[in-house]
Amino acid sequence: MQTQSDAVRRFTEAWKSGNDDSINRITMEITQSGNDADLAAITRVMGGTPHGGE
Repeated sequence: MQTQSDAVRRFTEAWKSGNDDSINRITMEITQSGNDADLAAITRVMGGTPHGGE
């Protein structure tokens, strides 16, 4: 099992709480870093975790 990066942990918490500003900021940080593993991880979070704003 792989350990989540700090960015993915922060994204997950923002997603669960529905904090769209943080979601957008962290998504931009991850996409600009070029870290494909983090990008895949946040995609799994979005697909499998209820969004807090809903």
